Amino acid sequence: MMYLDPEHPHRVLMLCYYYPPLRSSGTIRSLAFSRLLPQFGWTPVVLTVANPRPSWITVEQTPSEHEDCEVHRSTELNLFGLVNFLHGVCCRIARLFGRELQINYFAELLCIPDAEIAWLTTPRGLALAKSCELIYVSCSPFSASLSGCILKLLTGKPLVLDFRDAWTLNPHIKHARLHRAIISLLERFVLARCDALIVNTNGALRLYRQRYPEYQEKITAIPNGYDKLAIAPAQPEHKSFVIMHVGSFYSLRQPDLFLEALSELKLPDAEFVQVGPGCSAIEKYRSHLRIRTIKSVPHDEALELMKTASVLYLKQGHEQAADNYIAVAAKTYEYLASGLPIICDAPPGDNVDIVREYAAQCYIVTEPDKEKLKQAILDAYANRNRRQLKVTEKFAADFSRLTLSRKLADVFNRVVQPEAKNSSESETTQEHRRRAC
Repeated sequence: MMYLDPEHPHRVLMLCYYYPPLRSSGTIRSLAFSRLLPQFGWTPVVLTVANPRPSWITVEQTPSEHEDCEVHRSTELNLFGLVNFLHGVCCRIARLFGRELQINYFAELLCIPDAEIAWLTTPRGLALAKSCELIYVSCSPFSASLSGCILKLLTGKPLVLDFRDAWTLNPHIKHARLHRAIISLLERFVLARCDALIVNTNGALRLYRQRYPEYQEKITAIPNGYDKLAIAPAQPEHKSFVIMHVGSFYSLRQPDLFLEALSELKLPDAEFVQVGPGCSAIEKYRSHLRIRTIKSVPHDEALELMKTASVLYLKQGHEQAADNYIAVAAKTYEYLASGLPIICDAPPGDNVDIVREYAAQCYIVTEPDKEKLKQAILDAYANRNRRQLKVTEKFAADFSRLTLSRKLADVFNRVVQPEAKNSSESETTQEHRRRAC
């Protein structure tokens, strides 16, 4: 792939809700792209949110932006507050009649495709897009993809959508039937209008190409990755057996069964360390286990904490409707970049496959089975003094942020230089013919 001249870079409008000072896995991906794309001839112009409304979002206390990146911010109206207020009023009325409302119908009807539809991006985005060659949108929120389509319609600039996680194919998404029908229509709408769609796992790539065969040529996969190799020391500084989880537990990603298994084993020197927000299971088993919680810390500090673990715990939800799980937790790549053993508690699918392929030592349980979790813990415990710390060259090369930024630049180049794409395809076809001969 021919890269654009770094001396005469093209400008790309990056529409990213999750960007510093917001802290999340999506933030890390967008920030890395904004820092590294200039090496491949693209200068980012970031448009992000000024005042995020979701209560679960963590904001850095001392925000710092990348000095070389042009960042703009636009307001988000408080649709979250409105629908929660209306739902609360209706819940209080319902309780007067002895009823409990299980569904926030105001959210289902007003937050389509999500509550961040109240993020006002179009006016500021339109002004910025006029000076750019391309529009890139990082989801979630998926309402940002609609903003990208509007900006493309108004400016005529090419549009690249990065779904990251799947949208309608995400088994964690639970909505009423009408809401699901509408977002299915919206997903098809944005696929028809974008010039390229990016997903972050091979499983998502396969499923999206199957669902939208007419658009399969514009769909590609760029996974998440690691920022830097943070290989742990050969032996931990402590003598205890530390099982560490970094990140949040939410939805079906809960450690209840794992902590129950660990508590029943009664290993004398075992300690479970949670780096990030707590959960009800941690409080439930705190009296049965040695549990240490460390509040959310900056990304670099989390990588250093990981190096003190004996084994890392990776949890994915066991979805009844998902027989081949397509999501890969962003922490998976950071775990693998440490070289540490991993206990992987996840359903069959992409996450299990990547751990099995790249981890030096792994203990995989693919079903919610307490006895199998016990055995995985015991195996890791037995090997605690014989752990192999290794990061393969293939993993280091394939999942570095620099490699992934190069892949994104390739997508940008194909979109803005279709003649280069046709030329490249022609060269590939000629090469195949030569090999056939």
